[in-house]
Amino acid sequence: MDRRKLPLSALRAFEAAAQTLHLGKAGEQLGVTHGAISHQIRALEEQLGVVLFSRANNRMALTAAGISLYDSVRDGFDLIADGARHLSRDKMSGTLHIACTQTMATCWATKHICEFSEHYPNITIQVSVIDAMQTQIPKDIDIALCYGKPQEDERQVSMLVSPPLFPVCSPTLLNKIGHNISVQRLVEHTLIHEGHGQWPRWLEQYNARRTPANNIYFSNTSQAIAAASQGYGIALANSFETLEFIKNGQLVQCMNKPLDEPHNYYILRQPDAYLPLKVRLFEEWIMRALHS
Repeated sequence: MDRRKLPLSALRAFEAAAQTLHLGKAGEQLGVTHGAISHQIRALEEQLGVVLFSRANNRMALTAAGISLYDSVRDGFDLIADGARHLSRDKMSGTLHIACTQTMATCWATKHICEFSEHYPNITIQVSVIDAMQTQIPKDIDIALCYGKPQEDERQVSMLVSPPLFPVCSPTLLNKIGHNISVQRLVEHTLIHEGHGQWPRWLEQYNARRTPANNIYFSNTSQAIAAASQGYGIALANSFETLEFIKNGQLVQCMNKPLDEPHNYYILRQPDAYLPLKVRLFEEWIMRALHS
């Protein structure tokens, strides 16, 4: 049906009748007579060409068509009501304090935080940096994106993602060293280390013998990823942190030889019962970004 021809008042009357299975109670909900509800339902049945209620022994029951329509109408009105709640100026303004690691901010989160800000311009965004594996998150943080599980205290923690590590380099470097390179040939090239000792774990897992070759050591993963994207060597980084670089063509996976991350990524925020709308919206925004 064309949405411009949707009989909204009749659908509201139908939803109330479907909820209560009683015309009088449906009328009380909407502040109209039971006759008005009956008239709206009859008109809706005529327009749709289906019977929505069965009436036997003075009792109402939904038909199969009525059950199907009720599910759709209920969900539709719920979405409208939820959208209206999101328009509240009080709930959609003020400061949202976000915390994340430097690597996450540099490699992935900044883009999505800024896009969220553009979409909700009345919310002032404040971003703080936390350390990887930091367990104590300051209480003034509204929502934290953490590497390593933080302490829950009165807030709740849920896992965000658990991505594997892969060798990555620039497309230009991969063209030089070859697309079907072996493990042993790969480690003969410059390895870019990020300070967390992941390359030794990878070499051990794939039984690679490290011959004398160049090594570059950085203090964090974002620096190692930046160096790899500029063609200076091969870094070991997870698919979460390199997602935007790979999308933009700055990095490619050298080979399908994964290594499990020693820790997962988590979200820390207030429990659902106390969760401000702006925090919920940002969490939903991040989750959509992860699965887009």
